[in-house]
Amino acid sequence: MSQRIGNVGLLNLVNATEESIKGIERIENVGLVLFGKENAHLLTKLNIGNIGSSLEIPAGYHLVNGVFHLDQNYLSSIIEPVFLLVNGIVIIDKNVQADQVQAGQLSLMVNGKVYSPTHLTGIAGKMLSKGNGAVETYDGTAPRFENGKFTLTNSFLQSIDDSLYLVVNGMLSFAQDLNLDLFYEKISKLEVNGKISLFENQETYLYKKVASITTCVVEVIPAGYEILAKPLRLNGRSIPRFQQKKWFTNKPVIIESDVSREMLTKAIEKIHSTSVIICHEEVEDLVYERLILMETEVLPYENSFIVIEGEEVWSNEQFLALEQPVSIIVNGQLTLDRDVNEEVLRSKVTTLDVLGEVIVRERKLKGTLQNIIRLNTGTVEEEKGKGEAEATLQNVGELSL
Repeated sequence: MSQRIGNVGLLNLVNATEESIKGIERIENVGLVLFGKENAHLLTKLNIGNIGSSLEIPAGYHLVNGVFHLDQNYLSSIIEPVFLLVNGIVIIDKNVQADQVQAGQLSLMVNGKVYSPTHLTGIAGKMLSKGNGAVETYDGTAPRFENGKFTLTNSFLQSIDDSLYLVVNGMLSFAQDLNLDLFYEKISKLEVNGKISLFENQETYLYKKVASITTCVVEVIPAGYEILAKPLRLNGRSIPRFQQKKWFTNKPVIIESDVSREMLTKAIEKIHSTSVIICHEEVEDLVYERLILMETEVLPYENSFIVIEGEEVWSNEQFLALEQPVSIIVNGQLTLDRDVNEEVLRSKVTTLDVLGEVIVRERKLKGTLQNIIRLNTGTVEEEKGKGEAEATLQNVGELSL
């Protein structure tokens, strides 16, 4: 059985053989490929879409994947020469002495970044002469790392004793009430690999501390806007509690058909959305007037709509049960069963918006769908038959073949 693999962070071919790569039909994207001199030829035999970088490991080197701490205790424990390839991060402790590093017992190759105390900057650069690494310096305590979603709050800043070099891999958010003077005092340097979300009045302070914005996306929330952290559904009963609101959101906003033009005008002043807004066609023009971003997608419906969030399988009987034609928005996965009739599909579905995935079990339905699809930022696929089955891996951090 052939095997298709989606995205691989690290593809390790150091111990690969002709036999071990047999059956790999394709690998879509690879961040880093490691290989030895004796099996470099195997790389040309693999069908790989995109490769970020490749690195030959010299004989005798050992791989360390992740974070490697270089301190006095480690250096003192070395008896024989050590050869290391670090794929990730090296943190050199501030107490490490120059003569310990220059003793020649440790050879490093780095694919990633080295955080070094200022007094060892020159030595750290020499350690990376054979690799693809970069050096960042720090004073005081070593950098603190936060992974995933992290919110910078006053409590966090107050807990810091010394000025801190903060590194966030993922999503960094600034609390709305963040004490900016305290932030300036307690954060010596800020590095973000991912995304930063903050308010307009905090932007100037960010650029005074951030090391570089080339490794992140900065999302600035305009002054006076309220953040919608989850999807919002408005109807005639719920909308009166809002008065001239300004919303900032990356989640869908759904407006029911019983929301009148007058209700909408009173409730909403502005909408800054990177997601979609679903509304009745009677209020479509009012929604457009309130949008800040031109790229915001507005999905109007004529009669009614159905949002598919999870995984659902629809049969012909379910479509026939609809009293009137509907607009269907697929934000999850919708599978159309084999018995779905083309005429029924055309008569019961006015528009189809594919934000997620639509799977058809009959090939002829794909043509019908093309006539009713309005927005397609997802995928429309034909379900594979039993004879076409293949093993598939979507996302792999590290793969050794």
